[in-house]
Amino acid sequence: MAEAFGITAGALSIAGAFTACVNCFEVHLTRWRQAVDILNDPKLGSPDATAPQIRTVKDSLCQILVLFADSEKISQQYKLGAAAGEDLSVLSRDSMDSAIVALSNNMRELAIKRQKSSSILKITQWALYRRSEFKSLIEGISSLIDSIEKIFPAPQAQVTLVRQEAARLQDRRALELVESAAEGVDSLLQNAAREVLNGHQYLNVSIKGKAQTGDAFSSDWHGKAVGASHTYDGVIVDNDGKALIGNKYGGKDFWDD
Repeated sequence: MAEAFGITAGALSIAGAFTACVNCFEVHLTRWRQAVDILNDPKLGSPDATAPQIRTVKDSLCQILVLFADSEKISQQYKLGAAAGEDLSVLSRDSMDSAIVALSNNMRELAIKRQKSSSILKITQWALYRRSEFKSLIEGISSLIDSIEKIFPAPQAQVTLVRQEAARLQDRRALELVESAAEGVDSLLQNAAREVLNGHQYLNVSIKGKAQTGDAFSSDWHGKAVGASHTYDGVIVDNDGKALIGNKYGGKDFWDD
């Protein structure tokens, strides 16, 4: 597993790295939750799901909460036992880069909107102080989420949702932060952010019917598009063909004739 950003790069405090990674976890979990329709589908999108598989998912979700609870206890114990005069302010949310705070608010807003309730991970009042604990927590949660998604992957729905997540990031700095924060935490989100940053390449494409490639935003989209330009080379559309190649930002849907 790739190491979560901020542990080795040293570009951010532990508080910044912790906050960004937790936001990625929240968005990742709510994406999977929506993709498998967890509230309405007891089989989580898999008609052949067995009782042991469902139990594994429930146990894994509970274990994620336990990991955070245990880490919070360690954090509080460390804070109480800190030597007199020891400066802990650099690890607080107030000292974080404004871009990280804005990104955190954006991602938490999305996670809460998907849940139609408060945040899954109620951890805004504490932070980890030691890198070893941070690394252990991130690796433990990543492993649990991976195990859940192996049983109930819902790949198509997740790809659609993750593209919406990347589209919410309205400046290059936010995309770069997400690309780093999601390393070892959320490969789908990392790849989606990287795709927006780098643009798409369309090489030797032949379209005979209808085709839509690239990103597409729904008609209620009110954000702006950020990222590199796309590259087209060898794209052929037949006389009866119809193609949307590139990005769509609201308005009539391409598939609506």
